Amino acid sequence: MALQERDFEKSNRRIEAPRRNNGSKYFLVALLSVLSTLGLVAAGWWLYQRMQQENAIAPAEIPVTTASPTVSPTISPTVAPSAAVAPAPSLGIQPGQFVQPALSNKAQVELIAVRRILGAPDEVSVDMRINRLADDVVGGDLINVGGTTARNPITSETYQALDPLKRSSATVSLYQMRRGQPQEAYVVLKVPAGVNALDIYVDQTQAFKNVPIADANASPVSGTAPASPVPTIAPSPQAQAPATTVPAAPASSADIQPGQFVQPALGTKGQVELLSVKRIQDPDSRNRDVVNVQMRVRRLSADRVVGGDIITVGGTTGRNPETSETYKAVDLINRSTGTVSLFQLRPQASADAYVWLRVPENVNSIDLYVPEVQAFKNVPISK
Repeated sequence: MALQERDFEKSNRRIEAPRRNNGSKYFLVALLSVLSTLGLVAAGWWLYQRMQQENAIAPAEIPVTTASPTVSPTISPTVAPSAAVAPAPSLGIQPGQFVQPALSNKAQVELIAVRRILGAPDEVSVDMRINRLADDVVGGDLINVGGTTARNPITSETYQALDPLKRSSATVSLYQMRRGQPQEAYVVLKVPAGVNALDIYVDQTQAFKNVPIADANASPVSGTAPASPVPTIAPSPQAQAPATTVPAAPASSADIQPGQFVQPALGTKGQVELLSVKRIQDPDSRNRDVVNVQMRVRRLSADRVVGGDIITVGGTTGRNPETSETYKAVDLINRSTGTVSLFQLRPQASADAYVWLRVPENVNSIDLYVPEVQAFKNVPISK
């Protein structure tokens, strides 16, 4: 019996030993499975986090890529308007935009209008204002306005005056000008229709670069606004009323109003007022191509008037504000007052004068240039 019990215990021990070994193996297998599962879970979680980070970065980059297209549209609108303004064939130049010294700083030349002439697409009218700056001028201080030339800033092609005698102010003398009383001048250049800007060279004056050419439909009033006589009229309310009335009525039948066209003369020594500008019949040819310009010359200064302070009424000229054609006096001796001397007038006294100009019948308004007097612009011709 004792031997059987011992054999039974031995057999049981032999059976439990493999069981223990199998249990430890199962435990290790289970442990490895858990660890591998945790590793897979950790790897999956890491991949998930990476994907989330990439997705989080991608939206941040999307505005950058979309921002560049939004920047280009904002640039293109700003470029488009500048490109539209650059040619400026319909805008013209602004007051004070083109000013250059002349005759070694004795004078100053300002461009007040550069525009195409209506009905002549290859003609450009260059209007300028000449101002005397120095006291020490001599008879040889001249500016040959008729010798003005222009150059194409792109092709360097040169353009000359159309007619230096009939289509320009010819020569302007500083010696005959007064300080503080600028004189206006003009010249018509032959410029091809496709040119929108010019380099302009006025005699004895530094060059004006890249000057835009205004269209013909840009009215002369806008191009020569600074030279308009309206701002110089003493009673400004009366000056503005005719300005609004003249365009409303036909220019061919409008009479000028008292005080509408008044300009200083001989500096501040005198003053000239237009009384009437009427179309009359030429007694010789019976044609109505004559305009009678009547004016009143007044002495303002009580002193500083000398014997040479004379206004040559017979030297008055007219200009077509649309075509820049120049009109001369019919007869300087028999059809004008000739000259008016301020020295022979008492202070605040006045003298009436007149001059006949040869103006075609189809012209309804005119720019008038009286020597020693600032220009009268867009004066209507009554019938």
